Amino acid sequence: MLVIECILNQNARDLGAATYPSMNFEVIGLCMKYHVGMVQIPCPEIACLGFLRKREPGKSIRDALDTEFGRECCRKLARIVGDRVKMYIDNGNRVLAVLGGNPESPGCAVQYKMENSDNGISEKSGIFMQALFWELSQKHIYLPFIGIRDCRPEWLESDLHSLELIIRR
Repeated sequence: MLVIECILNQNARDLGAATYPSMNFEVIGLCMKYHVGMVQIPCPEIACLGFLRKREPGKSIRDALDTEFGRECCRKLARIVGDRVKMYIDNGNRVLAVLGGNPESPGCAVQYKMENSDNGISEKSGIFMQALFWELSQKHIYLPFIGIRDCRPEWLESDLHSLELIIRR
């Protein structure tokens, strides 16, 4: 399971954006229950903008990532992650899914083109998730992308149910 950094470490989130004091125990617990390994995806906001998400005054994190510099940084990170996924697959491992973030996450939001569609993610998805989806498709790797929407308990419950269905396949 590919997991964005802030699910494993809420300290990676922008100041005030953490939902849990340390990690998302529900997601981690589900992976542990089914003995599913987790590969951490580095935070694209930190990788591209620094821990404090430095940007021009008044500019959102999304706008800072949605620049030529930000998109190129996300593409480079997506290549690294894509190469890692391919390495796991080439060595006999089954990669189940990519776990993204909340709907408003500038880098890691997962928004679908159509409700419950496997046809891809929309341009409303985070800048990094768009780059990662493209990178994996270039390698002919098609994985479900699931937004782990821990900003609302009812959304998280639904996402955990979807995740469990994928794990149990």
